[in-house]
Amino acid sequence: MGKVQLKITPSLASILRNQRSDWLILEKEIGEGATVGDLLTDLAPGWDNFHNMVFNPNTGEISDRVMIILNDSLSQFPDVTKAKLKNGDSVMLAVVFPGG
Repeated sequence: MGKVQLKITPSLASILRNQRSDWLILEKEIGEGATVGDLLTDLAPGWDNFHNMVFNPNTGEISDRVMIILNDSLSQFPDVTKAKLKNGDSVMLAVVFPGG
């Protein structure tokens, strides 16, 4: 059993909360063998928009509109959901905006 810190960028936090928001930083308990996918799946019921924003509705996989940074390293798709978490890890979620 351990804890991880989840950081959600202001742009994604604003979408999730349906209002302008600053960084959203949560500390979440994790069980033995928990993965990034487990963490995100556990968060989905808490916000109506979370599942639609983070997961591809057709495949159930992480959407390509979301970047996941695990311990300050950009994690590559599609294996990011299988990355094992450990006590003290940091996970950051950010929305990818197309364009320049």
